[in-house]
Amino acid sequence: MFHRSMFAAAAMAVSLSAVAAPQWAAIPGKNADDTFVDIASYSAQGQLLDVNVLRIHNEQIALGNDAQTGEAVYPHRSVKLTYKVDCGAGTIAMSRWTMFDGSIGDGEVVWNVEVHDGLAFTRANDEETRSVMASACATTTAYR
Repeated sequence: MFHRSMFAAAAMAVSLSAVAAPQWAAIPGKNADDTFVDIASYSAQGQLLDVNVLRIHNEQIALGNDAQTGEAVYPHRSVKLTYKVDCGAGTIAMSRWTMFDGSIGDGEVVWNVEVHDGLAFTRANDEETRSVMASACATTTAYR
């Protein structure tokens, strides 16, 4: 909860200095200590909506350990994600992610990927993706 308060204060400071500031709203999710969706990021891309999410972890995590060296693979403290949501089909896909060594989407970039073709659309199957879908699809009419 400390991170949530710290993040809210940082987001407010950033929003005062940015023209199109993010509007972060907390969402449930078991993948991170705190997870936020940027409701100002919703943008229609044809039939799809792009939605930005920020996961903040209390401590550094990794995607596992290298089998040969034992070193942590992509150790990070926060991740910025972009989901593509298809409200008509009821599916969602991750199209971009950037992992940071900083705790609120800052610091050095650890790993950055953007998928243009062959997105893996699936039904929302966890708290985070269900929350993102519900939020995005509830506002779909505003973007059509």
